[in-house]
Amino acid sequence: MTLNKILTSLLLIFSLGLLLAVQVAAQDDIIEINFVHIFSDDLRPLVIQEIIDEFETIYPNVRVNSYSTNADSDYNEIFLSALDNADLGQAPNVVQVESGLTQQAVDFGYFVPISELATEEQLASLDDILPSVLGSYVIDGQLWGLPWNLSNPIMYYNTDAFEAAGLDPDDPPRTFADVTAACEALMAADLGFDACVNWPMSTWFIEQWVSMGNALFVNNGNGRDARATEVFFDSDEVLDAMVWWDELDANGFYTYTGRIGDNNGEGVAFLTQRTPIHINSSAGLTLFQNFAQFGLGVTYLPLPHEDATNGVTVGGGGVWVMIDQTEEEMRASADFVFFLTSTANDIKWHQGTGYIPIRESSYNQLVDEGYYDENPFFFVPVTQLVESQANVATAGAVIGPSTEVRNQLIAASQQILDGNLQTRDEIRAILTTARGRAEAELLDYNLDFE
Repeated sequence: MTLNKILTSLLLIFSLGLLLAVQVAAQDDIIEINFVHIFSDDLRPLVIQEIIDEFETIYPNVRVNSYSTNADSDYNEIFLSALDNADLGQAPNVVQVESGLTQQAVDFGYFVPISELATEEQLASLDDILPSVLGSYVIDGQLWGLPWNLSNPIMYYNTDAFEAAGLDPDDPPRTFADVTAACEALMAADLGFDACVNWPMSTWFIEQWVSMGNALFVNNGNGRDARATEVFFDSDEVLDAMVWWDELDANGFYTYTGRIGDNNGEGVAFLTQRTPIHINSSAGLTLFQNFAQFGLGVTYLPLPHEDATNGVTVGGGGVWVMIDQTEEEMRASADFVFFLTSTANDIKWHQGTGYIPIRESSYNQLVDEGYYDENPFFFVPVTQLVESQANVATAGAVIGPSTEVRNQLIAASQQILDGNLQTRDEIRAILTTARGRAEAELLDYNLDFE
């Protein structure tokens, strides 16, 4: 072998070694973050992955692993699993946290306020988020998470059944009294329904009706000025809702699956025409449109009365960044949650899933493009949120022992809904007892954080 060939071979070996070293170094520079959420269906993970793919194109040194740890869309399970993994030193970087778990997420010390991680440009973008939405994530002056999968309750109805009962499907019920009147007509028409209306056994709907009346669910500014120490289960607003609910039940107009918080089961009952009216989350809008085998109507959550126009609370969840990350991972996590909730991706998420846009720019762009002219059902929850006042009532209640407190009101509701009509005073007495039990839960919890 000539000297030139030897030198050429050595140069080639050196070049290949250098290239390999660069590739290894590049792989070592990859920042990997884990994003855990509740979605395990066939629809929403695809939208999430599409957004992630675009993010990784813009941030080629970041890899985002997106996954769900359960198949039941259980916010509590996701939340507790993230905390358990954090204790083991295996915390995910970004976690979807349900709005009702806000106080616990702050108290337990596993999360970093997003306002501490955001760049000046990212902070400036917060001005675009709907005020009634952003306020839900501010505790003690700190913005903890970014809103993401927003929903509110709406009313779905069977337009074919309305027509058969002599009702105008273009003029759906607007108040409690209107729903009762519609149920009288629908059930009198003997159309084969088990009952007139169903919705999940949950406090979420009661909390909406309280908010509509510009009233609070707990004290201390709905738990936002200071820790909640009292619950207003026996307020006039809660009482009005429970009296109406009991009247529907006693007349055979209301039904539910018998399971607490069974959003999916209640939706199936409506789709299989066990009831002609259904109240549930707007998050299921795409699924109802896809699977309804009858004329579908969508309208606003009924008002307790015509003057109860303060608006609804923000439902769903947000994205929060966990502690115990490297500086590079923390930066990548913050960049990802802001990208996930940008105007373009806010619109993509809304159109792909039915969740409500969080940004005014998203709303304005969709209106300008005529999207809601072609998709009027999607406009219902969006309008319901946009027209809600931004105040402590619509911000929703922040409660430490969220599940324990709300379970007391659920237990009271089940006690009231026994098929027999109860007096207003009897219902108030049951709610007052539940209030005492819930406030004992609050006291026990708050003692741990004094």
